[in-house]
Amino acid sequence: MPTEPVLDGQRPTRADYEAATRERWISAGAEITTMLLQGADEEDVLEHIVNVAMEIGSADTAALILPGLQGELTAEIVHGNGAGNLLGLVMPREGMSWNALRTGEGHLVDSLAAKPDLHTEALRAYGPALYAPMGTAEQPVGVLLLMRSVGGHVFDAADLRRAQSFAKQAALALVLADARQAQAQARLVEERERIARDLHDLAIQQLFATGMQLEVVRRRAGRGLDKAGLIAIVDEALTSVDSSVREIRSVVRSLRDPDAASGVVERLRRESSLARTGLGFAPSLLITLDGRSVGDDAEDEELFDSVIVGALADDVVAVVREGLANAARHAQASSVSARISLSTQGGGVTVEVEDDGIGLGNVSGRKSGTWNLAARARQHAGESVVRDAPSGHGTLLHWHAPVTLDPAQGAPSPRP
Repeated sequence: MPTEPVLDGQRPTRADYEAATRERWISAGAEITTMLLQGADEEDVLEHIVNVAMEIGSADTAALILPGLQGELTAEIVHGNGAGNLLGLVMPREGMSWNALRTGEGHLVDSLAAKPDLHTEALRAYGPALYAPMGTAEQPVGVLLLMRSVGGHVFDAADLRRAQSFAKQAALALVLADARQAQAQARLVEERERIARDLHDLAIQQLFATGMQLEVVRRRAGRGLDKAGLIAIVDEALTSVDSSVREIRSVVRSLRDPDAASGVVERLRRESSLARTGLGFAPSLLITLDGRSVGDDAEDEELFDSVIVGALADDVVAVVREGLANAARHAQASSVSARISLSTQGGGVTVEVEDDGIGLGNVSGRKSGTWNLAARARQHAGESVVRDAPSGHGTLLHWHAPVTLDPAQGAPSPRP
């Protein structure tokens, strides 16, 4: 048991210490729930989970191990001694992290340094360890790993029980937050659908009826003598009604899909512009189609927008947004570039966000959102990698998804 504080000149009993520690774990779990209810960013909440677990658990190092690239378990957030050596570490499938995730049961290790069957050499720098699964075997979220220095006091069953309770409470809060977000999104979609129905059933039908009435007037006026002026006015009214119907139909489509009126190229430009606030400077944005800059030709932009649509368009925009946000949070960079390229000859769509910041080796915290990026890539049978930039300074996010070109769209004609 770690050293117990002296209170009012008297050293507390073990029962006092256990009660106080248990209360701190409970309060920490409640604080995480409060953060999520108040709309805190998920990444900030995950960082807080690691920090508070390391403090209350009297650990020298704490790591949050989450599903990452290609379904692997990766040390996404690490704080404490030797954090730089563990950040981004992939856990072997036969190791204790996977075992805790699969079974939903935690584990204690007296000393990682002395464990003969340890599969991850980087962990031999530590002594006592505690593996606490987040979630259950049926709905796993990740694994919380607490470690102490070699020769440190071993974790006991009470430590494991409290840490597991905290980890499961934190996981439940994250799952419920995701469910609330999905529910709110569903309500928003329902409201948009209701407005769309009302516009269709009321405004469009009424305008259509008005158009029919004006058509009758036009025909009757045409039978009279020299009614050219009246006919012209009625024709203009009919044109106006047709225009109104088209406009309202456009509104209906945009209510059903807020981004329907904007192509992916315009959405990417918008994300680049919005990132200026977080970065403190404007990132560079380059969008290319078969090696040509999309901004140089309206036809190229139209083709780009027609190929990258639906869920793929949403994910491309989200990857750029997350890459720029991670650069703003962690990179300490003076320049950031976002490059989005589409090859119509089977190359697919590639997103790269590169900065000239401190690089992966010096980051203390989450490894640039590889969890979300990998999940988006998997949905399209693609890949996502975060690595040091080729220049040797900064970080490069590389995200790729294959694209099947509709034969009706065709490839752009080669230029003379």
